[in-house]
Amino acid sequence: MSRGHLTAAAAAAIVALGLGCADAPPGEADRSGAPEPVAFEIYDSEAFVMSSTNVGDDFLIAVSLPASYGTGEQSYQLVYVLDANISFGMTAEIARLFQVDLIRPGMPEMVLVGIGYPDPTRAGTLRARDLTPEGSLSDELDQLLRSAPVFDGLGGAAAFLSFIEDELHPRIVADYRVETEGVGFLGDSFGGLFTAYAFQQRSPTLDRYWMGSPGLLPATELLEGLPAAIEQGFERDTRVFITLGELEETGPVDIYHDLAVGTRRLIEVFEANPADNLTVTWKVYPDATHITTVPPALTDAFTALFMN
Repeated sequence: MSRGHLTAAAAAAIVALGLGCADAPPGEADRSGAPEPVAFEIYDSEAFVMSSTNVGDDFLIAVSLPASYGTGEQSYQLVYVLDANISFGMTAEIARLFQVDLIRPGMPEMVLVGIGYPDPTRAGTLRARDLTPEGSLSDELDQLLRSAPVFDGLGGAAAFLSFIEDELHPRIVADYRVETEGVGFLGDSFGGLFTAYAFQQRSPTLDRYWMGSPGLLPATELLEGLPAAIEQGFERDTRVFITLGELEETGPVDIYHDLAVGTRRLIEVFEANPADNLTVTWKVYPDATHITTVPPALTDAFTALFMN
């Protein structure tokens, strides 16, 4: 990829990859006596800010509870959701819709835990810091991100995984009635990259992985380490679902082509290294982009990972 192509592609992809900053809130409009608006809330959900010693920063944690949570003492499937600032509401409502699906019933009720940031205007650069393993980006993209007006670092995946495993997960298990097996982990783009990293690191906390259009740029070390990680075997039922938009491979944005190449390599590694108790499925979505792939892929991820 030429520098010119990278720059043009990156300009188009900054928002798509979540690498830029959100716009500042608009000024107050003149409502001329209209009722003062209030914040919209996601039904049966709550949130808290949690400080991490491992990362040295604060996180906004959102928790969506199933409708039956307050009616008994049962424990529920636990699912972590990355990029909560933009994806938690969509994910929570998709999970809720499964509970009223009369055609294809059987989805377990879930406690969803979204991991985001208290300041949404910094979420883009902070996710680039937390979701990228050391050396996972190409030199050109690394340099481009470092030259951005707002930059919070790269390569923080190890610290972020430690936060999830050692700080967040124990708190969730202590505060909510959740199962500790079959724990799900949903990530797209850089979130998909981090999900692949967590799998390669053989996280003892996680068993279900959605790797949506993982940002493998090039993540050579991660891919080379996968066969050895798989070879160690799996005592528990472990599932992986990988997704990709067709237009990421065939569309006009070069950076997405690189993502697609990395995703195809990831699929090839899994197919070449089968293991007992490991189920890997994947899907390419026709006429879908890096962005429009997300809702249908997320819906299919619930089915692939959590339906018995």
